[in-house]
Amino acid sequence: MPVNAPAEPAEGSGARPSRTFRVAAAVGVCCYVLAAACGMYVLAGGLSPFLQVCLWGVHGIVLALLLRGLGPTETALGAALLAVAASAAAGYVAGLAREDLTLRQRGEQVAVTVVAERLDPAEGRKGRHSHYTLERAEDGGAVPGEMETTSDLYDVGRRLTVLVDPEGEVRPRTPGQADPAAELAGAAGLMLVAVAGVGWVAWRGRRRVGGGARAPGAAGAAGHPRGGGAGGPAA
Repeated sequence: MPVNAPAEPAEGSGARPSRTFRVAAAVGVCCYVLAAACGMYVLAGGLSPFLQVCLWGVHGIVLALLLRGLGPTETALGAALLAVAASAAAGYVAGLAREDLTLRQRGEQVAVTVVAERLDPAEGRKGRHSHYTLERAEDGGAVPGEMETTSDLYDVGRRLTVLVDPEGEVRPRTPGQADPAAELAGAAGLMLVAVAGVGWVAWRGRRRVGGGARAPGAAGAAGHPRGGGAGGPAA
């Protein structure tokens, strides 16, 4: 009875990274994506738009090279583009909450009185924002900056509590206005999309490596006749 020769190991199988190494590499790339997004958020206030675009482009190239080691080239390029776009959008959304975060960190709660109100000039169908001049209710001192709302909410003489920036760089806002929860949640969702792109590449790469390792066994199984009979048809 002929004995089948053992299947030879797949070519280059010894060079394949272990599963632990691939998981660690994917986690490292995810950390790089998060760190790059945080760094761009911090630097965005002091950089021109042109420099920001250049930095995002460099980030995309580096990310594509890193992802190329985890999965197929086409998938890596697509995921890198998705991650950069999602990270940039997350930075923009988080930037909308920058002033709210500033007031939350260093703002002082002050009881104030509305002493004057003005409306934006009418411009077609564009909504007219209201601007309020405030003074401290305790001593009548002026509050730096005007409080702005998207509609007419307060009348002159109204007393309310606002957050005031001691350095005068941010307009005063009520505690309800200075709530960055919605923007931060949106930014977190976009960053989750960016990280998911890295995970998708790693998963595709795992499928590719796993499929290659099963190929010799599958070929050997295909060589056996169905039913396991030793004899062929009678001559």
